[in-house]
Amino acid sequence: MKIKTFLHLTFYSIFWVWNVAFLGIVYFWILPSIGYSLIEATFSGLIPNQFLITFMGIIAIPTICTIFGGWRFRKQPIQLIRLFYGVEAPLFLLCLLRLFVLRELTEASTLILGTILVSIIAFSLELLYGYVNRSPLVSWLQLFAHTLMLLTGLYVGILMLFYAVPVSVMLLREFFSFYWLKGIISELTYAPTYAFTLVLSLFVLALSTTLFVFMPSAMASLYVHSGQKILRMFALQNGHKPTFQGAVAVIIAWMILFVSFQQQPQVVAFQMLDLPVRSQSDRQELLANSNLIRDGLVNAYLSSYRYLSTAARSNQIRIMYRSTFGLPESINQTLQDYFNHLMSPFLYKGSDKHKEKAAKLYSNFFDTPIQKGEQKAILNALQSTANVDEVKAGLLNIGEQKVWLKNQEINVTENGDWADIELYEIYENQTFEPQEILYYFTLPESAVITGIWLGDTDNRAQRFPFKVSPRGAAQKVYNSQVRRERPVDPALLEKVGPRQYRLRAFPVPAKLSVGERKNNSERPTKMHLWLTYQVMAKDNSFALPELTEKRNIYWNKDTKRIYNTKSVRSDGEAWLPPSLPAVAQTTPQQHQINFANGYQISAQPLVTPEKFLPESERFAVVVDTSYSMRTKTKELKQNIDWLVANGLGDLSFGNGDADIYLTDVGFPPERIDDISQFDAEKVTFFGTLQYQEMLEQFLQLQGDTRYNGIILVTDEGSYELSDNSQEMPNLSAPLWMLHLGAMPPAYDDATLKLIQKSGGGVATKLTEVFQQVTAKSKLGKSVVSVADGYAWFMEEKSSEETIEDNFAPLAAQQLVLGLSKKMNLDTLEELDAIHAIAKTYKIVTPYSSMIVLVNDEQREALKRAEAALDRFNRKVEDGKEQLTDPNNPLDPLSVPEPGMVLGMVVMGIGLWVSQNNSKFKIQK
Repeated sequence: MKIKTFLHLTFYSIFWVWNVAFLGIVYFWILPSIGYSLIEATFSGLIPNQFLITFMGIIAIPTICTIFGGWRFRKQPIQLIRLFYGVEAPLFLLCLLRLFVLRELTEASTLILGTILVSIIAFSLELLYGYVNRSPLVSWLQLFAHTLMLLTGLYVGILMLFYAVPVSVMLLREFFSFYWLKGIISELTYAPTYAFTLVLSLFVLALSTTLFVFMPSAMASLYVHSGQKILRMFALQNGHKPTFQGAVAVIIAWMILFVSFQQQPQVVAFQMLDLPVRSQSDRQELLANSNLIRDGLVNAYLSSYRYLSTAARSNQIRIMYRSTFGLPESINQTLQDYFNHLMSPFLYKGSDKHKEKAAKLYSNFFDTPIQKGEQKAILNALQSTANVDEVKAGLLNIGEQKVWLKNQEINVTENGDWADIELYEIYENQTFEPQEILYYFTLPESAVITGIWLGDTDNRAQRFPFKVSPRGAAQKVYNSQVRRERPVDPALLEKVGPRQYRLRAFPVPAKLSVGERKNNSERPTKMHLWLTYQVMAKDNSFALPELTEKRNIYWNKDTKRIYNTKSVRSDGEAWLPPSLPAVAQTTPQQHQINFANGYQISAQPLVTPEKFLPESERFAVVVDTSYSMRTKTKELKQNIDWLVANGLGDLSFGNGDADIYLTDVGFPPERIDDISQFDAEKVTFFGTLQYQEMLEQFLQLQGDTRYNGIILVTDEGSYELSDNSQEMPNLSAPLWMLHLGAMPPAYDDATLKLIQKSGGGVATKLTEVFQQVTAKSKLGKSVVSVADGYAWFMEEKSSEETIEDNFAPLAAQQLVLGLSKKMNLDTLEELDAIHAIAKTYKIVTPYSSMIVLVNDEQREALKRAEAALDRFNRKVEDGKEQLTDPNNPLDPLSVPEPGMVLGMVVMGIGLWVSQNNSKFKIQK
């Protein structure tokens, strides 16, 4: 009787003392201290929503169990302890694990956690209602669930036992060493106001640790007993044979799922990609398994977010037992091996180096960076941890909605057949972090950008002006300013292609925090940006920038748009309309500008621009066979058919001719002189090729054949995979880039240099290429470009008087283009001469960018960069973000020395509370 009374008192004490003490800390300390800040940080995006939900679960579980225990089991101590160890403690532990340990769940880990959750629910129902014999369906469900409960009790009990044994010994040693007492005394010296809180926290910690030590045996016995009870009662009602068959069926089905989910896809993916590709059938087999390869490479790349550790680095148990008991290494390793077998659903089968390997193999196979191709999967993984991506708008920010375009105004000043256009936008950050916005956009080839400004308000007199700087120097200074600490407004506008531009601005100020709003902070909360450019009229309208890619910025129906002082309704989809109609009728005119350096640029309208067709010219059609081109088979066929239909495939040189050069990865390229025999549907699109490799393969097969133009047929390409140091081959004919579908957002500088120096260009339609090629051949060598209905000529007129007007920026861009074909742009002297033109006329060119600076520190940095020898060396903006790997909880390096554990925990509690409010404010 005395033993029974003692046990009942123990059960009462465990349940009520722990719950009351824990809830006292939560409701009178943690929530008042950080609750509001935690909620605000969650809504601001600093903390993922699931973490707030889990945190609320940690609070709600003891609260609900305490209320329910007091209402239902107040006088039933055995039921209270069953409620505590069978429901409350497992759920509480699951939430803690989700908050601090578990990340993105895999199929295997979901199976384990789902089984545990089903077992907890089944135990809860059995605790309330016992065996339900009145409903056959419910009885069978109980049989299935409690069969799983038997497995769960044994699995969790054994798993926790690995930790409970050394932890109990370690804590006993440390308690009697009184090392923790020094920590308390030290903490009370610096924070005496937290004395009561620290003592209470220490009590809850000590009690929780004691309960944890007993949890493996308690939970295992409760679940095994409950499972046996339900199976025994089911057998009494339905017979032993159905009971045995049902239990075995559940176990077999669960084991089949367990074994199948244990097959991690990266193992097969690496094996397949490591094998040499010797034939087309090998390629076809890889392509047929592309989904499996994709899943495997993504799993390897995100391994640190989906798994707790690699199997090789899971050595925590071995270290704990060695340091605690001093056992022989063979025994410690045996224990570790058994533990790893149990933890296999949470361990990655591979190396930490697989992340880099997977990223490289992905880009080589799928022809795109993994962060771009698998953006959604990577963002989901990031949201499963507290990982914050970089402040720089990278590939993971494509399409993200962090900065709202609040206002957009366009003002057009018409000047006959050309116009000055101003784009004015106001941005409003929707997060509590400074953000960078990025636009990739195109303009007509003859258009020229003439200015960019930033401001905190709409006051034009106070806006920050731009400076024209060498492209490499401007990029270097801008990138150095894009940081979370002390963000200062810079903006960078670059020309990254014949028509392509890249605009970046930082920082769009963070939203005001609650504290700032209460204090009526006057900190700027919006960014104002002005951009101006000149453009020729076409079809009685003026073209507007066409978006190719955006990062962090978004707009909707609430975005206010005003075009030429008139409010316009927005559909919320497009950034800008394609063009704005001219108010007055535009008539193409001739223009002529004489520059001080002795050159004359003249623009002449094309009378019949659509009638230019190839006559006797010969063209090389270089076909990109990279993996990403597989979706462009139809467009490729249409373009080749167009060539054949217009006489370029009849092997007669009198009306023009074309040869096809099929590039290849790993196999010799192929030349096809009779293009009528080409079948696009039989081409195997495989791997990745850069423009340099394609052109080198073309040169291998060209031989003595002379061409009037080289047309490289490709898709949008993968600018982010470009090599900064690549050297393009020398070509004897103009290079024309024909992009099926859409323009790429940018070109690397080596490719851009080759396009312009060779006299080529870019297009999305084959007719555009031939129009320009044949027009240039008819108009003579002095023609610089044929674009947007005009032919632009450059001639030396040293005796002519200098004539300049507002049209000069448009002409200056053509002067830069013309000189870039004549000069040796491998020397700084020639590049400086080209740059001097851009500075004089304040325009953006492929060699000169516009940067907005706001303080002397930035100006000094730019001055140093402009004097450096690499001032024109612009790097490829690959957009790759360096993701921070989550902590490995099973790494022995993360296990502190036993003598420090208790003191660290106690001191950490006080420091955490005393500093948490300021921490959240700093983050915001």
